[in-house]
Amino acid sequence: MSKKPMFVRFDVPPEIMERAYEAVKLAKEDGKLRKGANESTKAVERGIAKLLVIAQDVDPPEIVAHLPLLAEEKKISYVYVDSKVKLGTAAGIDVPSAAIAIVEPGKGKPLVDEVVSKVSSLRLKGTPEEKVEEPKPAPKKAEEPAAEPKKEEAPKKEKPKKKAAKKAQGEAAETTKEEA
Repeated sequence: MSKKPMFVRFDVPPEIMERAYEAVKLAKEDGKLRKGANESTKAVERGIAKLLVIAQDVDPPEIVAHLPLLAEEKKISYVYVDSKVKLGTAAGIDVPSAAIAIVEPGKGKPLVDEVVSKVSSLRLKGTPEEKVEEPKPAPKKAEEPAAEPKKEEAPKKEKPKKKAAKKAQGEAAETTKEEA
């Protein structure tokens, strides 16, 4: 693959890919897996996944494009592998799989921990390059939206006060009627 897909955020060496396949095989035997993009998404959303393995050769790429973002949001480690066919085979199914979530690693716990640590170091190396490019346009974009929400927040804050004041007046009027 000369050009990496849009959802791939960092390059994974072949050694780590092979370790990820092995971790999936070991988890299949003794642990728990979620196979496929939909089940993997649910496992990540629920926060039960220990490691998310995403295939790079998925077509169309939109099928798994949301997974890296979701995994980062939920602070779940993820790794890319080169083949969905190999990933399906490692998971013990006869069809290719776009993504696999390891829920319980079983015997593969040391291997999963190793892959997670190596991937986290890869991501740390990859993030400074992205952050160096982004700060230049980011302040302009950050200033404009920051000014707009402040304008919107002021009326929103006033409206509840008015409603609260009206409710307080209405309650005061009800208590005076009851007293009279």
